[in-house]
Amino acid sequence: MKKNSYTIEQMLDNSLKCTGGESFKEVEQRMNEVIENIIKHNNGKKVVIVSHGASIKYYLKKYCNFTNNKLFYNKKELIIESPSVLRLKFNDFKLKEIKQI
Repeated sequence: MKKNSYTIEQMLDNSLKCTGGESFKEVEQRMNEVIENIIKHNNGKKVVIVSHGASIKYYLKKYCNFTNNKLFYNKKELIIESPSVLRLKFNDFKLKEIKQI
């Protein structure tokens, strides 16, 4: 049986973290705060956000279905590797679209 990656293990157990590291919930909270701040100060503008794949997965999990250790948005699997490019569209802090590019 294939072992899950540490990223997946953290998505399954929100409190799991390495010594001195962050848990899923801590990363998710940090990402939420940063992205909300970026949207607030750049409303209506196009911006680029660069981050680690795990952090992006943790942020996107609230908008996606997490099934069989995979993220799905509108029934399409999001494959987040290094590197990956995703386009997120927001309207008044509400996510309207995720597109894998």
